[in-house]
Amino acid sequence: MKIPSARPAPGQALAALEAHLRQRPDDVEALTDAAILLEASGTPHAALARYDEALRLAPGHFRARLNRAALMAALGRLKEALQDNLQLTKRYVGSWAAHYNLADVFLRLDRYAEALAAAERGLRLQPDAVNIHMLRGLALAMLERDAEARAAFERAHRIDAAAAEDYRAAAASAAGVAVPQRLTLDPRQIRLARLLERQKTCDWTERRRLIAGMRALAADLRRAPAPLEEMGLYHTALSLPLSASEQQALAGGIALAAEARAAASPPGPAVEDGGGERAHTRIRLGFISPNFREHPSAKLHRRHLALRDRARFEVYGYSLRRGEGPLRQHIVEACDAFGELSELGSREIAARIARDGIDILIDLAGHLEHSRPEVLALQPAPLRVSYLGLPATMGAELIDYRITDAFTTKPEETPFWSEKLVFLPGTLFIYNDRETISGGIPSRNACGLPDSGFVFCSFNANYKIEPDVFDVWMRLLARVPGSVLWLLDGGEAARRNLRREASVRSISPERLVFAPRLPQAEHLARHACADLFLDTFYCGAHTTAADALWAGLPVLTCPGGTMASRISASIVRATGLPELIAADRQAYESLALRLAMQPDELGAMRERLVRKRATCAAFDTVGRTRELDRAFETMWQRHKDGLPPENFAVPLEEENAESP
Repeated sequence: MKIPSARPAPGQALAALEAHLRQRPDDVEALTDAAILLEASGTPHAALARYDEALRLAPGHFRARLNRAALMAALGRLKEALQDNLQLTKRYVGSWAAHYNLADVFLRLDRYAEALAAAERGLRLQPDAVNIHMLRGLALAMLERDAEARAAFERAHRIDAAAAEDYRAAAASAAGVAVPQRLTLDPRQIRLARLLERQKTCDWTERRRLIAGMRALAADLRRAPAPLEEMGLYHTALSLPLSASEQQALAGGIALAAEARAAASPPGPAVEDGGGERAHTRIRLGFISPNFREHPSAKLHRRHLALRDRARFEVYGYSLRRGEGPLRQHIVEACDAFGELSELGSREIAARIARDGIDILIDLAGHLEHSRPEVLALQPAPLRVSYLGLPATMGAELIDYRITDAFTTKPEETPFWSEKLVFLPGTLFIYNDRETISGGIPSRNACGLPDSGFVFCSFNANYKIEPDVFDVWMRLLARVPGSVLWLLDGGEAARRNLRREASVRSISPERLVFAPRLPQAEHLARHACADLFLDTFYCGAHTTAADALWAGLPVLTCPGGTMASRISASIVRATGLPELIAADRQAYESLALRLAMQPDELGAMRERLVRKRATCAAFDTVGRTRELDRAFETMWQRHKDGLPPENFAVPLEEENAESP
């Protein structure tokens, strides 16, 4: 909580304050007001300098100290925020705002009992403070006192429902949740979402508690299916050691929530308005995604959308999140028609798709941020298909078909899928065979790498890195002198946590090197500085693996029992290097060590990879597009024949050509 400036807001007010301070640089009130306005204008470090100057002149100034503490918390400098707030609560014992801010910092520091105690001190001073009731509910949720947490949230809504929703919206924004209403107030979901959020920074301190909680939630959902609003619980949980059955239970909860939102969506155009006789002769495909913008998944789709056989298909694109840039423009140009639907309600989107006469609607995201599974629940097209996107079932009956391959999803695993499965003949993955690699390959030194020594690499998102695979990586560093591990930079917290975990395993933190984010062509070029890409176990590299292989870097992977853990192996197989697929974790570690010690063997693999890149199945974008086209035609023919969706395998093109 901040104490606002009493002076008029931004612009002229800030200029007037600065002019005043040139005459009266010791005016503590003016310094504090200027800091507040600077913070509001998006210059937090300039604001901090003003707060510090005010406190140098008047260390006990309440407003400056309170607002500085809130700024420190927002900047993630929690130890400093804690010190500021402890000073405030000692000096201003009767300030409920000071106790609220202290509770907020304790909550951010995962000191839940202390957060609860501070919140309750604040409530004794201000019993109707909605923000404190909401924060108290969060602390109780983390302490697994769920009934009390629900009561706290309910009390806040009884006092002032609008203020409680404002708090919820602010919390959603801070957590990166696209739709505030999806930030659930269910205590268990809050607790698990918070624990999952730590995985994004490789904070594994309560990972066992998280896994146990997710398994218990999945078991409860299997026994009694119920809506699960927190979509992030499912997506990030793919990096946990959960079974396909447990994933299916979680997906079912997410799907039930989507169906409930669809049923409760505001009245709008009837979805069936688009029904009736088909006026078109070609199969009309609709591709829907929140990522038709500068996003990694967009580069996978731009080519196959353009390559689709226009004699047999029409291609419509539907965007669920606005974006600009050349990649977006390529996708727009690849479609026969393209609609930006992000500002529409779900029922309006479904009605638009139905009016367009879409025959097969292909969802390219799944249960990911900014997606709209409730649109699928409204059944805007005769057939609904899931392709790429979330590497797991979507649950319930949102989707008719899921496109996969027989290696990624073994036929005996079909009971764990709510969708019918379509098996492509090679790999399910599609890549842009015109992806550009920068001609300027950087030096190792320019990448922060040593000039000599073996470079293990894993550019997976940080949330996919888990203790089991990290143990293996650290043992490899210990056994390969001079080697380093090159990781994608996920921010200060992730760097700090990974370095700490390396130290715990007796590895010098300096042997972890972090790669900053770069434009795609430059990122691909720097793969030449690495020797071997190491995949993660539970949720492996997908686009990241394809990028590495396209750039000529061998990828070592160890498939598990779920789609998320097997896609990278499917891609590696399709490049013609099946020997890089380890049968188990011991084989994974042994092979990584052998390749690090035998550079000639690894060099030969790299040469094969570069030589086969233009002809291997992994990067045959034209061939994969034809396979997808045959899959869509088979689905549509079954529908026309009055047959329900069913599992089927797409034959090789040669087999298809020989059939009558």
